[in-house]
Amino acid sequence: MKDGIRRGLSLILFVTLLFLPMGFFKVNRVLNGSVFSLWELGYTWILVLFAMLSTIKIELKVISYLRSLFLILLPSILIVLSQSFVITESFDANVARISLGPSVYLAIIGTWVLLSTEAKGSLKILLSLLVLLMLFGFGAFPMLGFYKEYINRQTTFFLELQRHLSLAVSSLLFALVPGIYLGYQSTRHPRLREWIMGFVNGFQVAPTLSMLALLMIPLASLGQNFPFLRAWGVKGVGFLPAFIVLSLYALLPITSNTYTAFKQLDPSVMDSAKALGLSSKQIFRKVSFPLALPFIITGVRIAFIQNIGNTILAGLVGGGGMGSLIFLGLAQSATDLILLGSLPVVLMALGFEVILEFTELRLKKKMGVLYDHA
Repeated sequence: MKDGIRRGLSLILFVTLLFLPMGFFKVNRVLNGSVFSLWELGYTWILVLFAMLSTIKIELKVISYLRSLFLILLPSILIVLSQSFVITESFDANVARISLGPSVYLAIIGTWVLLSTEAKGSLKILLSLLVLLMLFGFGAFPMLGFYKEYINRQTTFFLELQRHLSLAVSSLLFALVPGIYLGYQSTRHPRLREWIMGFVNGFQVAPTLSMLALLMIPLASLGQNFPFLRAWGVKGVGFLPAFIVLSLYALLPITSNTYTAFKQLDPSVMDSAKALGLSSKQIFRKVSFPLALPFIITGVRIAFIQNIGNTILAGLVGGGGMGSLIFLGLAQSATDLILLGSLPVVLMALGFEVILEFTELRLKKKMGVLYDHA
């Protein structure tokens, strides 16, 4: 049943590429431009072949290879769009651009979703993005709109990328110790568990924008009434409100996973440690914490990936990050600028997902915490 669903989704993706607009040629940034589809390029026969193979009852591994092949062919398709597409009307190459159409977005996102359900799916998606990023850096797509936006804002792009990463990482590190402490105390004091979980869950329930708005007023008041706090960066807009909100949002996955980690420990193991004469501190350091560490790392990984996405909203309060490019693109109806701000966030999320998952597996082996997946 699952194989049939995957084949059906693959067929739908290829059909969208065939019949929906693939791109728009714009003589400048403002005008809508002319629409074109894959029928005007030389890759149509490949997609028809893929669509036919997707409907045939062949091994699912072959279907996976076809999807991976599509991601490999995607850079060459973009190069053809960027360098070989011919339009009859005259244009200025410095301002003219090609914007990607809905068929490309749907096909790429759909292929990523299908690959994410397979073994090493995240790694395949990350590799495809790295290939695109490498070609992007070498200037292989000179006519694509998001490349022109990158050239126009190259200095700002790297500055905002640095701010985005620093905000996501610093807020996670700030929430790490309180999150582990609250989760550990929830296991030691069951009466406090409901209060602690209610506290950390409350931040997840509240919308991020409303949290930012609520913090702006008291922080602005503190900055105005106490000049030394304002000199330290305490004000209603900028880095601090975004930092506080992201730290509060990171508490839930760390706290809940820490609670689960210590709760699932076998009591007989703890009794054996006590029988050996170990103190409570030694038991925590040498027995319970190493056994709980894999679950804790899972919570840290979830919180970090969540932070990378939520940091986009820092652009609304002057905190910088890729959100400033995204919201500027939304204000100017510039889809290419939105894409320029969104792609690095996707790449960072997938990259750190793969890196942290690999680190988690390595630590499990090093700590000797192995689980029978069967």
